[in-house]
Amino acid sequence: MDHIYYNRKVEKYREIVERHTQVKLNKLTREFDYVFARACYYYLCRNFGEMSFSKIGKSVNKNHATVMHSLKELPYIIKHDLVRSKIYNKIISEAEKDYIETKNGKSIERLVTDHNFYVMQCEHLKTRLEQLDRKYKKIFAENLEMKRIIYIMADTD
Repeated sequence: MDHIYYNRKVEKYREIVERHTQVKLNKLTREFDYVFARACYYYLCRNFGEMSFSKIGKSVNKNHATVMHSLKELPYIIKHDLVRSKIYNKIISEAEKDYIETKNGKSIERLVTDHNFYVMQCEHLKTRLEQLDRKYKKIFAENLEMKRIIYIMADTD
């Protein structure tokens, strides 16, 4: 369940960032445009996607320390670069539209994913319950037969 949820988030955030920054996040380069795009992506994954540094890093073949450093530097980039600040604000506003909090702190998408998982689990449990019910009825019938035989044997003494 969580794997599906995180994959959806990763793909959604990747698409948002790549569309607004016009760069591919997986390109191995230290060019500033790419560094900035990846920092925005890390921010979305961390703050909206509820992902760990390690999971975020793995999604773009980086380690957790790279993610942490990038997130530490992002506020300075936004503060001192007006163009990138505007891009960042567009990215965040688009991501926020999808990030609606409920009372229990889960996003709508997460609630839907959880619901679908629990529906499937419920069907599995219903099937298992029916199997166990059939076994119970069979054992109960065998038990009655055993009691009948014991009473018959007890009466013949």
